[in-house]
Amino acid sequence: MKLSRRNILKSLGLGALAFTTTPLLGEPNSTLFAPIPDADDPEFWKKIREQFPLNKETVFFNSGTVGAMPRVVVDKMVEHLRYLSVDVADWAYKDDNKEEFISGYNNLMGIRTKVAKLINGTAADIAMTDNVTNGMSYVANGISLQPGDEVLTTDQEHTGGKGGWLVKEKRYGVVFKTVVVPKPAHSSPEVYDVIVKAMTPKTKVLMLSHMITGSGAILPVKELCLEARRRGIFTVLDGAQTIGQIKVDVKDIGCDVYLGCFHKWIGAPAGTGFMYVKADRMKDIWTTVASGRWDNHEDEGFRFTQRGTGNFPVLKGLEAALDFHEEIGQDKVYTRIKFLGERLRTGLRKNKKVKIFSPEDESMCAGITVYNIEGFTGTRIQDTYWAKAKMRPRSQGDQFGVRHCTHIFNSPEEIDKAIAIVNEMAP
Repeated sequence: MKLSRRNILKSLGLGALAFTTTPLLGEPNSTLFAPIPDADDPEFWKKIREQFPLNKETVFFNSGTVGAMPRVVVDKMVEHLRYLSVDVADWAYKDDNKEEFISGYNNLMGIRTKVAKLINGTAADIAMTDNVTNGMSYVANGISLQPGDEVLTTDQEHTGGKGGWLVKEKRYGVVFKTVVVPKPAHSSPEVYDVIVKAMTPKTKVLMLSHMITGSGAILPVKELCLEARRRGIFTVLDGAQTIGQIKVDVKDIGCDVYLGCFHKWIGAPAGTGFMYVKADRMKDIWTTVASGRWDNHEDEGFRFTQRGTGNFPVLKGLEAALDFHEEIGQDKVYTRIKFLGERLRTGLRKNKKVKIFSPEDESMCAGITVYNIEGFTGTRIQDTYWAKAKMRPRSQGDQFGVRHCTHIFNSPEEIDKAIAIVNEMAP
C-alpha cells in the first residue's frame, strides 16, 4: 500500500520508458508520458499541471482556502478505501502500528517522519492533527496560565487561531491582547518593532501567524521568537499558509510550537495537519483529547496523535501529497509559487486604481496577493473574474477586495490574463 518512489516517478512521467498509470477513480488505463524536461524548461510546469485533474475550462486561484489535489493523491485515497472495503477481515488486531485499517491508535511514525523532514524537525516532536484550528486549541487548552497572564497576538489572526485563546480568556481570566500591524506591512523591522513594543512582563505567550492569511505578509518570526525566548515568553506559530508555500525550518526559527496543515498548499485532502512542539516543552502541555496514551510521555507526539478512530485513506492521501511535493523538489515549488505571485503583483502595481494590501517588500511575500480596485467590492471582482474567464480568486469583502493565490498548477499566461481582466475593470 505504500506509495514508492518508483510509483511517484511514474505518476510524474519521470521514467525513461512508457508506463501505465491509473485514472482519477480507478481502472487501469495505458498512457504514454515523455520524460519531464528540466525545471528551467516551460514544459516542466506544463507536465506538472497535467498531474492535477482540475477542470481545464476553469482557473483556480484559491489555495489559501483549500488546495487542488494531484491525481496521485485522489488515487491513493480511493485505493485504500477499496482495500478497507474488501480486506477488512484480514485485520488481525495484533499490531496497530503495522496494520493500517483505522488511525488514532497507530503512531503514524512513517508520516510523522516525512513531516519532520519537511520542516526540519524531529518525528517524536510531531503530532498529527486534523488542521491548525485543532492544534491551536490543543495548545491553548493544554498550557497552564494564570489569571492576568497575557497572550499577545496581532489584529490580523484567523478566527481558528484566536478561538482557543478566547476560550482560555473567558474561562480562566487570561488576557488576550492584540497589537495592530499595518496592512499593508512596509517592512519586517516595522512589524518587529510594533510587536516587541507590545510585550510586557505579563506576556506569557506570543501567538502569531507565520504568514498572515488576509494579506500574505510573512512575519519576521525568527527574530520575534528570539526576543520572546529572551523574555521567557512561550511562542506559538500558526503555519496554515506556509506549509507547501514557503520553506519552514522550525529549528532555525526557534519557536516552541509550530502548527500547520496540508489541505492548502501541499495538495492533501482536508482533515490533515500537524503540531510540532519543541521537545523540552512537550511536557508543559496537557492532553486535551484523552485516549489510552494521554499520560504516556515515551512518545509525546503519539500522545496527541492518539485521539480515537480516524480515517486512514485520508492519511494515505496526505502521504502521497508529501511524496509528490518532495519528488518535484521543495525549492522548485517555492520558487515557482513566488515567481507567479511576484508576476501578478508587478502587473497589478502598474494600475493606479489597484490598491495592494500585501507587503510592499517582496521579501515578505510569496504566493498570496490581496488587492482591491477603486470603486469595487471583493464580491464584484470575484464575480467579474468568473464571468469573463472562469477564474476563481476569493473575495475578502468590501474593503480588501480579493485574495489571489498562485500555485504550481497555475501558469504565467493565466497570471497575465488575470492582470488584463483587472485592467478591463479599471482602465
